Amino acid sequence: MSGTSRPSVKPEMRSSITVLVLGDEGVGKSSLISTFISHHFAEVVPGIMTRVRLPPDPDSNCITTIVDSQGGDTALISAVATMSLTGESQSTLKSTATTATTISPNVATGIDHVDSIILVYDLDRMESFYRLENHWLPLIERCYNGEMPVIIAGNKMDLFRPSTGSTMTDEQALARSRQQIVSLMQRFRFVRQCIKCSAKNLLRVDEVFVKAQQAVLYPFTPLYDLATGRLTDNCRRALTRIFRMYDRDNDGLLSNAELDAFQNQTFHVPLVERDLAGWKKVVQRNNPTDEAVVQDGKFTVAGFLAIFDVFISQNRLDVPWR
Repeated sequence: MSGTSRPSVKPEMRSSITVLVLGDEGVGKSSLISTFISHHFAEVVPGIMTRVRLPPDPDSNCITTIVDSQGGDTALISAVATMSLTGESQSTLKSTATTATTISPNVATGIDHVDSIILVYDLDRMESFYRLENHWLPLIERCYNGEMPVIIAGNKMDLFRPSTGSTMTDEQALARSRQQIVSLMQRFRFVRQCIKCSAKNLLRVDEVFVKAQQAVLYPFTPLYDLATGRLTDNCRRALTRIFRMYDRDNDGLLSNAELDAFQNQTFHVPLVERDLAGWKKVVQRNNPTDEAVVQDGKFTVAGFLAIFDVFISQNRLDVPWR
């Protein structure tokens, strides 16, 4: 529901982030939050954690609030029902996306003014994974117009046995699991990443919450058009302008020295010859267009754009946002 999300804010202007944790009962939502906060696994945690407010991040100076949930789907279903009863259409909600309208507290306490969602399932209970596709994600899509960034966390990696109860080998089961996740992300484009983790073993727990923060600080849509699978026109224009700034000899190509100047001034790290050779191979292998990406050993505009296309496909959106 666009009205329940915060208005669009430039990354450098944002002072706070609210992350909502959703999922079926018993998947370990509260344990994930508890482990993230304390860096210690507690055998017994409350059924629902109180709101947790983290101190400002030293890099972004942004305060993060984590909101646990119990019966979160009930609140979302009520919000959808209310939206239908009041006749609010998807287009109406989209037009009010920047006004941050709040849902009635009687309908959806805890799901309003949310910036990103961590959706948790239990790796040891496949039915909880199937409910992501059949229940949770369609519900989130309807409530937030498909504009809310979601990080999926497969919890209880410590209990996960890929081929338990099947005739498949571990390798076959893992391959099937990867394909299921790819299919899920292709269907629900607002899912930014799927991470397998373990609250008990403190495995990748920090990464889950960091990615939920980064999904807000470095938004996807201004850079990449999910419908076309290409960089947005505005992003292409901005990067092309940068290309021309560093094309010092105006030959329409970026030489190694010119690309190194860009790297140094932007990221304060020099490029080495091995990196340059590696990037030329990468963009030639992952060229999203029919245009030449390397010419006479130098990067074309298409090649320069392809570098950022690769970073975005790897969910490294902090790189182009810099």
